Amino acid sequence: MLPLKDIRDPIDSGTGSLRDAVSKPNRIVVFDVGGVIKISERIVASKNVYIAGQTAPDGGIVVYGNGWSLSNANDSIVRYITIRMGKGGTSGKDAIGIADGKNIIFDHNTIIAQGLVSHSCDSLMQTDGGVSLFRNLYIDNKTRNPKVKGFNDFQNNVSDSGDISGQVFYCRKGRVQLGGGGGGYIAGDSQADSYVNIINNYLISGPDTTVTAFTRGNSYFHAYVKDNFYDSNRNGKLDGAALCEKTTCYSGIDFWQDSIQLSGSYSPLAPSGRRSSPQRRWKFAA
Repeated sequence: MLPLKDIRDPIDSGTGSLRDAVSKPNRIVVFDVGGVIKISERIVASKNVYIAGQTAPDGGIVVYGNGWSLSNANDSIVRYITIRMGKGGTSGKDAIGIADGKNIIFDHNTIIAQGLVSHSCDSLMQTDGGVSLFRNLYIDNKTRNPKVKGFNDFQNNVSDSGDISGQVFYCRKGRVQLGGGGGGYIAGDSQADSYVNIINNYLISGPDTTVTAFTRGNSYFHAYVKDNFYDSNRNGKLDGAALCEKTTCYSGIDFWQDSIQLSGSYSPLAPSGRRSSPQRRWKFAA
């Protein structure tokens, strides 16, 4: 039985803080308090830590002011946490960074974000062991929605570019949003081999999107693709069309006829079996 660390005060550091609770391995972290935890330096998580954000009352936990590092935080789980690095976070760092590690799960984290005007990209992933991206919403970033090298299982996601050139604000359905013209999934852009499954995703162009849903693919990017939709007409409706399973729709990638089974300890996290309609991806992911 792992020891339980109970967070009762939304302080930045010291005994009883979230920072202190995740700094040692083999712990379960629960919350008796909800609200915003303002941090000045990055939080560094240790190995075999379960951060149970779903236990927080009063609308949950927001960690604001800087990012997190889960480098080498093997066998850890982060659930139901909102991470807002903000414009004032450590320069050159991301809201979450993992330089190395295995068996790390992020589940139901509401938003992982930097400042509204200080960053234009979403996620950059390169892995030897594999990463599963299941039921995520990428919204209003210029590019890297995501950019992947290595082994990747990308299923049941929504990527909404929501793009406006030159970082101009606009409002849609009451939300202020920001972006650029960088597009959706970047297929490696590398001469190193990548092996991926891309299944049942819904990609949406924003007002100033100037590229296709998939970009920078080549013969080194080996992919099994199925039931992906692209909504490019900018009419405000979720009425996208199925992407053709040809290189013209997937930016020159190398198509595989069957789903890719990756060797070693990695296996896709996304469940098999019945999938909901691609037109319902938005509500499903959100």
